[in-house]
Amino acid sequence: MGIYLTLLGGDAAVVVASLGISLLAGAGLNILVGYYGDRFGRRRAMVAFGLMMALAGLILAVAPTFHFALIALLLGAMSPTGTEVSPFLSIEQSIVAEVAEAGKRTRAFAIYNLAGSLSAAGGALASGLPMLLPGYSATSPDSLRVMFVVYSLLGLVAAALSRALPDMVEIGQQPSKVSLSPQSRSRVGRMSALFAVDSFAGGFVLQSFISLWFYTVYPESRNMLSVVFSVAGVLTAFSFLAAARLGERFGLLETMVFTHIPSSVLLILMPIAPGFLPAMAVYLCRMAVSQMDVPTRQAYIAGIVAREERTAANAATNTARNVAQSFGPITSGAAVSALGLFVAFFIGGGLKIFYDLAIFATFRHIRPEET
Repeated sequence: MGIYLTLLGGDAAVVVASLGISLLAGAGLNILVGYYGDRFGRRRAMVAFGLMMALAGLILAVAPTFHFALIALLLGAMSPTGTEVSPFLSIEQSIVAEVAEAGKRTRAFAIYNLAGSLSAAGGALASGLPMLLPGYSATSPDSLRVMFVVYSLLGLVAAALSRALPDMVEIGQQPSKVSLSPQSRSRVGRMSALFAVDSFAGGFVLQSFISLWFYTVYPESRNMLSVVFSVAGVLTAFSFLAAARLGERFGLLETMVFTHIPSSVLLILMPIAPGFLPAMAVYLCRMAVSQMDVPTRQAYIAGIVAREERTAANAATNTARNVAQSFGPITSGAAVSALGLFVAFFIGGGLKIFYDLAIFATFRHIRPEET
């Protein structure tokens, strides 16, 4: 998306900053999910978000200018991060926790994330197909429009699949809105604040930014980016299975923290790598461990709040992540404009290490229920 918006006429720094619009819009939807998602119905909400995906993809496919394309970002159904957008995510996490077998919740989250990441890897690989089409031009947005047509069609597929989900995904009759207990509110509040730090840091180095960085700094990478991101997706996908095993053996919080710190160090090393191939190797090594905290984090949150509070807790933490992450690209855009693209890696990696140490110190004595 970063490359596409640039080809539509956006300045690199402005494009980086504009990616935050999608995250802010997603955060707004997420607040509604937290209060009313279970009452509205998880399936109905998923169908609605699928249709919004379809509309966002269609707008991007026909966008004549950079400013017109921003309308799609305002819908909140287009993620610049390379991962799922939060309104989907909050409901999906509640569904996984609801239907997982007793004692196998972490493994269920690992399989859920594995499926998503492998699909994302396939999508990343497919994003290179426009290069094979007659008339492809690396300097024209028209060559990339077909990708957003496909994205729009996949939104319709997502809506259809969501409609077909079984009754067991619903939690049953709920009040008009769900409130967290005092204990859960305290836990979720602290967790949300710390997740905000991590996501603000992540906002400096969104996948759209990484692709733009490779595209700008290493022109020789332009025909390889789809393959690089596909390989990264596969590495990430299988790391989820390892994370589940580590979480069961050493603890969810410990796995979250002590796999995340090395990935942040590798992030800092990327811009000082001596050339494209070393930079790519560092990036792939990072992606092999950077998301191991995801299934363990999701299982941890599900284990420290009550069953009926999970959608609200997921929405609260995901909203905090999206709002904070949305300010990352905006701040990153200003820093990039002043100092260059490399500075985003240093700031993002440093803040992520601070987050890891802080969350371990804050939650090391709070153990989740059976995972």
